[in-house]
Amino acid sequence: MSLWTDALLLAGGAAAGFINAVAGGGSALTLPLLMLTGLDASVANGTNRVAVAVQAATGTVTFHRSGVRPWRAAVYALAPSMAGALIGAVVATHLAPPTMEIAFGVIFLGLAVLLALKPSFLDPPAEAEPRPIGMGGGLALFAVGFYGGLFQAGVGIPLLVVLVRVTGLDLVRSNAMKLGLVCVYTTAVLAIFGSAGQLEWRAGAVLAAGGLVGSSLGARAAVVRGAPFIRRLVMLALVLAAAKALGLFNLLKPG
Repeated sequence: MSLWTDALLLAGGAAAGFINAVAGGGSALTLPLLMLTGLDASVANGTNRVAVAVQAATGTVTFHRSGVRPWRAAVYALAPSMAGALIGAVVATHLAPPTMEIAFGVIFLGLAVLLALKPSFLDPPAEAEPRPIGMGGGLALFAVGFYGGLFQAGVGIPLLVVLVRVTGLDLVRSNAMKLGLVCVYTTAVLAIFGSAGQLEWRAGAVLAAGGLVGSSLGARAAVVRGAPFIRRLVMLALVLAAAKALGLFNLLKPG
């Protein structure tokens, strides 16, 4: 890797860290960057998790130090999301199903339209207290975790939406919980990608170094600017993640 490649990954990691801390979808930026450096899609998919884990840990600590500590509610969500992520990671080391990317691209686009038409969808239910997530919530978290283990790109957005709807917490606390969950399950799936030879540690470390700065700044911005700021960036991230998943960025390539 050259100094220019390192600089590109540092800048991309910082931008992705900020995006992931505020909304989600930063991997839609870092995955193409990793492939641009010469990594194949499978290795890029695994290597990206190094930066994601570091970014999520940094954002989680920043939220905690800022007094946003929804960890009791996070306990309810950990088991189904972790189970889904582990299974998804195992599948990812054997398959690269583009059909699922298309399916989630449609879902992301649908969520963006829903939020544009009904912004209150990201408001918590009236009883904004931690509560058991129920069977439906558990299945939703398992599905989102499975996608996170499989692809990661864009997972923070549906995870944030699910957490708001099933835990009864506001956007800021749900965002902190999202980062905590992503930190835990991503750290776990690194072992799966590592054992499959799908990690390039140096590229992951450079990307993660940039993410340290970006995720800390993003978490602070989310705490200070609150739910409206998060809601706007979620909508933007949804559109970008949908475009990436549906391959629309390929239309911009010459030839």
